[in-house]
Amino acid sequence: MADESYVAVAAQYASEADAVADFDRMRAHFAEEAGHEHGSFDAAVIKRGVDGELTIVKRDDGGKRHGTRKGLAIGLAGGLAVALFPAVALGGALLVGGGSGAGIGAVAGHLARKTPSKDLEAIAEALDAGVAGIVLVVEHADADEAEQLLTNATRTTRKDVAVDHDELDDEVGDAYE
Repeated sequence: MADESYVAVAAQYASEADAVADFDRMRAHFAEEAGHEHGSFDAAVIKRGVDGELTIVKRDDGGKRHGTRKGLAIGLAGGLAVALFPAVALGGALLVGGGSGAGIGAVAGHLARKTPSKDLEAIAEALDAGVAGIVLVVEHADADEAEQLLTNATRTTRKDVAVDHDELDDEVGDAYE
């Protein structure tokens, strides 16, 4: 299968409460059936502790799991967070998402290989100075709409990412063997 193109958006927040409010608003919006059908939605709220440790406090993949053939229960946004900030994988809150280290590592590695390092750096910089952030991965048709829902963000960055779902499934499968 050829690469599919998505948009990664990173939003920086002054507080975790502001990030969670935008995340909940976006989650509700993408769950709506009225209006129009939305494409894939995958988002995670990241929090930076006073010790600098990063954790994923909330995540949602919109019910469209990536790599579920091998039981991977964390999607592209969680994998992108780990690719950006490898220390995220050490945070206990990541387990809330149900992901395992092997599967998360496979998703992170896939995204890191498929995304230019300058784009990953730009996304990481957008999140670096904030107390909390949102990382989301959406289809191009939904990117503007999703970004407009991030009303509490102090800064946003948007970059294209590519995913080969068949290749990703194989990589996740290999990680579990």
